[in-house]
Amino acid sequence: MEKPIADYVKKRFAIDDLTSSLRLLRLLNDRGEVTQAQGAEAMGLSIGTCSLHFQKLEHIGLIHRAHTITKGKGRSTTIWKLDKENNFYLLLMFDTPFFQASLVDFEGNVVLEKCEDLTGITNVAAIEEQVNHFTVTAISHAKATHGHIRQTMAGVPGILNPHSGAVINAVNFPVLNGLDLESLMRQRHGLPCHCGSVGLALYHGETQHLPPDTRAMVLNWDLGIGAVAGAGERVISHASKDSLLSELGHIGIVRNGKLCHCGRRGCLEAYTGGWAMIEALADRRIQSLETFSQAVLDGQAAAMAVAEEAAYTFGKNIIWPLQIMQANRIIVSGLLSNIFPVVRDRFIEGLGTFFTEDEISALNPVASTDVSRALQHGAFRCARRQLLYPDG
Repeated sequence: MEKPIADYVKKRFAIDDLTSSLRLLRLLNDRGEVTQAQGAEAMGLSIGTCSLHFQKLEHIGLIHRAHTITKGKGRSTTIWKLDKENNFYLLLMFDTPFFQASLVDFEGNVVLEKCEDLTGITNVAAIEEQVNHFTVTAISHAKATHGHIRQTMAGVPGILNPHSGAVINAVNFPVLNGLDLESLMRQRHGLPCHCGSVGLALYHGETQHLPPDTRAMVLNWDLGIGAVAGAGERVISHASKDSLLSELGHIGIVRNGKLCHCGRRGCLEAYTGGWAMIEALADRRIQSLETFSQAVLDGQAAAMAVAEEAAYTFGKNIIWPLQIMQANRIIVSGLLSNIFPVVRDRFIEGLGTFFTEDEISALNPVASTDVSRALQHGAFRCARRQLLYPDG
């Protein structure tokens, strides 16, 4: 809830611009509770000047007075905290073929969520309507608590415009082509939005509990193939709006090989992606990732054979990215991660064409335990970082 603020503070600061107060916001996020004296020391400001930052952030509803402490006969000291219950992040994730939207508070608690299968939608306007509908609902919820949506994080597959974040080419989700979520959210709803690779959110979600010095590679295995590598919060393979490995599936592995959805021949995805396995199986009863996965989990011989061959090829051709990124852990995420434990031995055989048993043991390839929650929590972490560190 916004608090009244003196005119002299308004003249001193651009109230709606957080830039000058970001260091204080980061301090509050890191420490939880902060006094004005602590804030002034951390920011290198006088207590009087720092007080103006506290007043500004209180005025716009980002922080509140948690409690006061009194020592002896001196003046009481106010303890400040982020208002985590009434400030929100809007998360818009597109993970082929699903649209997963969430409204989460600053603590990471989910207050609204929706998951829609977009199979059958044929135009970007219908996608925008889905986004608009959830956004309006989210804004209404925030207003009902006298709160605010502070940052929108959108994650999409494919190649993005490095300046605007608009989708240029989502090979396996072509209905997204032309979708410009940053402009849509800003112009239609007045909300700040950052659009990046959905793989980035998966990376931050899947690695949240790893030691910070772990150099992990998160593989996104669904209709296509993608990867993001990093060490803790620092993403190695992510540059600007697009990951250098997010389109890993379109690296050529066979000269003049199978035709890929991207239009080229011999791509890794044409042998290991979900769509390629479904085509190779050629079973009219199996036309989706869900039905293919279930066939593998049920031990259907033909589906197992296709999946095992793909896993071997995947493992064999992930060797050079692992070396380039100096990764020491592998996590398989995405909609096909549920079949990875079944075909893991064949994936390891592929790795074994170069790596030793000890090296493979150290890499310890494992499947995601909950892709949906990892995606949601990773998007939350990305949104928080974008708010606190907008310049990267």
